[in-house]
Amino acid sequence: MASAQEADIKKLKELNEKWIASFITRDTATMCGIYADDMELVSPGGKIFHKTDLLKNLLSPDQEFFSSKVDSVRVRIFGNIGLVNATSTVHGKAAQKEFTVITCYLDVYEKRNGRWYAVASQVTVPDN
Repeated sequence: MASAQEADIKKLKELNEKWIASFITRDTATMCGIYADDMELVSPGGKIFHKTDLLKNLLSPDQEFFSSKVDSVRVRIFGNIGLVNATSTVHGKAAQKEFTVITCYLDVYEKRNGRWYAVASQVTVPDN
């Protein structure tokens, strides 16, 4: 039988996969279930986005995502806090230009009333 910590790690990996996949389908319902109401994301450029900003951006006609995949993921649990440290590759189009970008990110989840919610994220685009 899996330990509670192993179950939490599995759940956070699943949420990470759903988060990345939701870019392709523009699935705001899934994102609403993942993001806490007080969610904050810091972009590679240092701009802070809140939950409503993130959902609005997901639906923006100015950008489109063709594919996204998680390349690597590491999850650590500290009580009711979970850290997801991962990299993903995203292919899409923004401002009429196609792009492929590798992102490194650290997502912070908090377990609230038995459910995991993303409360913070820091995204970085590494130099190649």
